[in-house]
Amino acid sequence: MNELAHNRHLFIEDLARRLNALETGQRRMNALDYRVHARMLRHALAGVPVKHLQVLTAYEVVCEVLDNRGFDECGLLHSAGAQARALRDTTDTLLRRLQRGSREAA
Repeated sequence: MNELAHNRHLFIEDLARRLNALETGQRRMNALDYRVHARMLRHALAGVPVKHLQVLTAYEVVCEVLDNRGFDECGLLHSAGAQARALRDTTDTLLRRLQRGSREAA
């Protein structure tokens, strides 16, 4: 890992640790601090492959950001596991049937 990637990893870990402290009550909750740190974490995680973040998945906030990113990219929650694709296909089929039924009723 090059120095820039290592520094980014440390920055992400520091942000995750700070957010975790706010969420668990180790630090006094401040809404502005929380929003700023959460936004910084989202931006820091942008573009970083999930395989490079496996160590940081111990922090729940990192998992949530990765889930949101995965949902935005492909409409699946990665934390849903292997059943996510089957659930997505079932949902898509149901929505198509409902749309077809509403067009026929009109």
